[in-house]
Amino acid sequence: MVRIAREKRHTMLRKRIGENPFINDEELAEEFSVSVATIRLDRLALGIPEMRIRIKQKAEAAQPKPSRADVFGELVDCTVGKSAISILTATEEMVDTAHIVRSRCLYAQADSLTRAVLNLPVAITAVANIKYKQPVTVGDKLVAKAEVVRQRDQKYYVWVKIRKNAKEVFRAKFIIESLE
Repeated sequence: MVRIAREKRHTMLRKRIGENPFINDEELAEEFSVSVATIRLDRLALGIPEMRIRIKQKAEAAQPKPSRADVFGELVDCTVGKSAISILTATEEMVDTAHIVRSRCLYAQADSLTRAVLNLPVAITAVANIKYKQPVTVGDKLVAKAEVVRQRDQKYYVWVKIRKNAKEVFRAKFIIESLE
């Protein structure tokens, strides 16, 4: 096999790793007729991480991110597996004949925020312990915070508190079971 000039090898190396990020240094060394050490130096010079890191980056990029469209309200912060915050302003469409926001709207905000913070592909609500503490009316700005408090095997324990003007109006304790 013929040795390739460094600049050309760098171009080809970048292209080859772009085509197959799972190719290892030994395979590249054989393909380019150079030593493994040369491939490692080339990768370092090009800022290309080792295969293990490339695989991790691809896996993380393939993970579905919590969709803002899936949350009832506006998702303003989300650290998957830890906590999330959403904001919802009560509208006319949410109220009943007594002009109080329907309880299902508060539940929807809490449940959708729980799903966003867990970001599980397939899950069911095993337990939902909920408490409505104060009525909510049109125009009220509701801030929901979800916290993952514990995980045991495939079960996740999530607490959600919804506040208006810093006063708690709703709270929920969910046990969500992953079906993976």
